[in-house]
Amino acid sequence: MNRRLFLRNTGIAGTSAFILSQFAPQKLFGALSKEKADIAVVNGENIFKNTLKAIKMLGGMKTFVPEGAKVGLLINSDFEIPGTYTHPDVSIAVAKMCFDAGAAEVITLQNVKPEYWQRSVYAQKYVEMIDSMGNIEYNQFPCEFDEAHFMISEVPGISLKSAEVIKALFEVDVLINLPIAKHHATTIYTGALKNMMGVNTRKTNVGFHLDSGIRNDPVYLAQCIADINLLRVADLTVVDVTEVLVSNGPSGPGDIEKPMKIVAGKDMVAVDAYCASLLGHQKDDILSILKASEIGIGNINYNELKIIEV
Repeated sequence: MNRRLFLRNTGIAGTSAFILSQFAPQKLFGALSKEKADIAVVNGENIFKNTLKAIKMLGGMKTFVPEGAKVGLLINSDFEIPGTYTHPDVSIAVAKMCFDAGAAEVITLQNVKPEYWQRSVYAQKYVEMIDSMGNIEYNQFPCEFDEAHFMISEVPGISLKSAEVIKALFEVDVLINLPIAKHHATTIYTGALKNMMGVNTRKTNVGFHLDSGIRNDPVYLAQCIADINLLRVADLTVVDVTEVLVSNGPSGPGDIEKPMKIVAGKDMVAVDAYCASLLGHQKDDILSILKASEIGIGNINYNELKIIEV
């Protein structure tokens, strides 16, 4: 290559790079930097390692879990068809990072059955860690109101005025929400915000569906979902968007898609709005997300945040 041709070709390459830097999505270039993400998105087949990476991109688990903390994990584990429950590799990776960060105790805020953990190839490797974790067995579905739960008579919400919830929700120092993003017949999309219904008693959850006077009233249900998150906002949300149900949710069977993404962030509303977009929804289409934004739980305009995708 002669000098003139070399200068011409490198000039074209430089111009192309400049044009791309002006018009390409910021998240693509952000992935090349060392900046901390507001929303971290990791693509690929290794769910365990990608979960570790996503949390590191947020600043690491020590950003969320102080030394000696008691951590509560809210895992969507109660379904059986792949694509309807949070992959156990996600949950094991998060628990590992909590202990590595210095957590004194990690508990699950819903009953997690042994067979859930056995679905992971990492179950045997981390069996001692899993066995050491506390498990809120008495919050099985359905559950009876007892000394392990208490009534909050004045929920500062719009539709939800009272709720029976597990006491452990307020006994943990750190709350980590581990939902799967998937279809739901009434709410269209279910993710982090709706997963918080897992801290309720059966009576309260039935009220979400019936207390408006219309069975499964989508507007009332969406507002109740938003309202319950006022009791305690998750400190960290890690969403499984690897293999997900996109029809006939929440239990399936239905159509499955495989975006193969782990999405993590601190803002539950922004994370849910972003994950809903991955399933083909506009952010304003999902009433629970819209109403949670309206009452100040988080920012529905996720594009205003730093999204780093790798």
